[in-house]
This record gives sequence, structure tokens and C-alpha cells, in this order.
Amino acid sequence: MRASIRVVPVLLVVLSLALLLAPMRARSVPLYAARTGLMCQSCHMDPNGGGIRNEFGFAFAKNRHMLTPEDSTSRWSTLDVTNRVGETMPLYFGVNQRFMLLANQHRSADRPERIGFFNMESEIHLAFQPHDRLTLVYTTDGFATAPQNTVRSKEAYGMFRGLPWDGYFRAGRFRTPFGLRMDDHTVATRNGFGDFGTGGTFLPYDPRNPDMGIEVGADKNNWFGRAAFTDGASSVFSGSPNAEAKTAKLGYNHPWFQTAASIYDDFLKNGTQPQTRYRRYGLYGLSHYQKFAFIGEVASGKDQAYDYTNPVPVTTDTKLLAWFGEVDYAPRRQYNARVRYDWTSLNDGAPQAAKEAAQYVRYSIEGEWVPVPFAELRFSFRYLDPKDPAQDIERQAFIQFHFSY
Repeated sequence: MRASIRVVPVLLVVLSLALLLAPMRARSVPLYAARTGLMCQSCHMDPNGGGIRNEFGFAFAKNRHMLTPEDSTSRWSTLDVTNRVGETMPLYFGVNQRFMLLANQHRSADRPERIGFFNMESEIHLAFQPHDRLTLVYTTDGFATAPQNTVRSKEAYGMFRGLPWDGYFRAGRFRTPFGLRMDDHTVATRNGFGDFGTGGTFLPYDPRNPDMGIEVGADKNNWFGRAAFTDGASSVFSGSPNAEAKTAKLGYNHPWFQTAASIYDDFLKNGTQPQTRYRRYGLYGLSHYQKFAFIGEVASGKDQAYDYTNPVPVTTDTKLLAWFGEVDYAPRRQYNARVRYDWTSLNDGAPQAAKEAAQYVRYSIEGEWVPVPFAELRFSFRYLDPKDPAQDIERQAFIQFHFSY
């Protein structure tokens, strides 16, 4: 049974790729890339997606996440706005706020344990593009260092293009190019979904936060590649003082599908005891068919601790495995419905009892409504089921108000 479960992620990716044999309709979060067949960089300044939009991406958002303009009968068909200040002042401006009403309850509880409001992010984006080969990006988030609530920079990098194969180089603070840049950091292959009970995360870093370093990338004949060298968990001023995180991604994008493989490696070999090495491997696939979009990712990893303080060196390995798959359906431009399945094992190489104690499943049903351009309401109902019968089942629900420009 367990072997068949592990085959499912591979089948999911293969199924997404196999959809190219069916007739597709041309129509970027990964959902929009899956729906349109475009690369995330088609809409964003960041080659890996997310953050401030370029002019094409701004028009896509203005049209409520569709490539085609609003119908002439819509009151929004004559909306004439832009995110660029002017031709001789090439400043792009953007905002992004996610505000939530969150509730959760374990099965053993007789009433909800949490009901309250939570501000996920309140970002202001700025980008300068004096010419088509230089881009400077700066993002602040007023809630990044709560509870102090002091403004802190998030993305802050300079990027120039003109390298071979439509290549680029950037330096500064940016999010590492491992896997998909999801707008939901709780999927199994990212932070995971054990916020209130299970604990533990799949990635050794928080995907919501940038790292510091350099990155190169290129795109040629539908192939794309990324490579980054960053600090990872080290700090040049304390702890492990040497930058050690390496990230690489190689993928292929077609109007009908996209797939890519990634690797992340971070070795804290100085200033820590035991020395620790984090490795992650990932494979994702995106596709679409008519009004449906499909997203799937499978990832594995190993955390290795090397303790050389003992007379006989000791090595401890922790293996991890995670995957998720989702299907989205958009009957009209302002609506989207989603079902998602997440599975994670945070101690996959342990004896059976310990292994099951770190295995979790989540079922999600979500809906999104874009009543007006640049405003979205998301509804989510989630059911978290631990493999270990001694752990309690948890139910979560939230309403998210997302405003962006």
C-alpha cells in the first residue's frame, strides 16, 4: 500500500504531461502559469514569479486574471490604469496585502480553539527599469518583524540581462528558485501544514522570506535553467559564517504544460556542532485543459547531522518525503474552485512507529472570487489527518481578503 502511495506523485506529473495529447485551448502564481501556458516571468519582474508585476502582468491582473480583455458589457472594460509612472520616469509601483479571518478546531475539542484576524503581508513593491537590460526591485513589508512592527526590506536586488541564451544575473535579496513559488506557503512541499499541532516543515528555510546571494538564469528553445548561491542558514556575522546554500533548477515550458526539476543543498560545516547538511530534491508539473488547470509537485530530502565531538564520529540522517496535487476549475473569469491533496512524511527513514508519527495528510476545498479588479476573496476548508491514531484530527477554515495592484 505504501509503495502505491509513493507512485501517485509520479503518476500525477506524468498525467499532467500526457494532457498534451488532448486538444488544448489557448487562453502567472503557478495557477495562472498552468492556466495560460506562460512562464511566471511573463507577468513578473522576478524570473521565478511573484512580487511586482511588469506591464503585461498588470494588464493580466486588471482583466481579472485572463489574457482576454473584459467584455464590452462589463463596467471594467473601460478601466484605464497603469502601474508605470511614465516613459521618462520608469518607476513601477505595486502593493500586495493578504488579510485573513482564521479558525481551527481539533476533533477532541468541543468548540473552535482559534477565531481571529491575521495580517499575512502588507507589501509595497517598487521597481526601476531605466532600460530593458537593467531592473532594480525593492519590496518592504511593515509586518515582517512583528511584534516590533518595524519596516523591513524583503526582495531587494539588481538584475541585468544580456547574457547568452537570453540570460540574466542578479544580486541581492531574493527568493531561491527551488521548485514552485506558491502563494500558499502551507502546501506539503513548502512549509507544510502543521501550524497548530503537528509542527515540522519540509523545507529547511521559510519560502516566504528571501535569501541573500547571487543567481544566474537563461531561457532557450522552451528550456529554462536557474542557479543560485546564497547564505542559506548561515550568517557572515555569527554562527556558521560561510555562505553554503546552492540551488539549481532545470525545466521545460510548452504552451500546454510546464515541468522542472530542482535541487537545494545547504551545508553548515562551520560554527555549528553538530554540523548539518540539508538537501532537497523536487519535481513539478503544470498543465491545463479547457477550464481546468492541474498542478502537482513531489519532493524528497535528507537532513544529515555530523557530530565530530565524539571519539567515534556520529552521523544522523532524517529523510523527508512530500507531495501535493490540485485541480482548479474556472467557469468564469471571476471564479475559481480548487481541490487539493497534501501528503508529507517528515521522518520517512525511521522505524515504523516513529515514521507514522511524522506522517500527515491534508484535504482542502477552496474557492476564489474576484468581484472587482485587484481584489480577491478566498475561502478554504481544510481537514488535517495524522497517520498516528494517537494524534488528533484538525479542521481549519479561513477567509482571505487579497488586495493587490
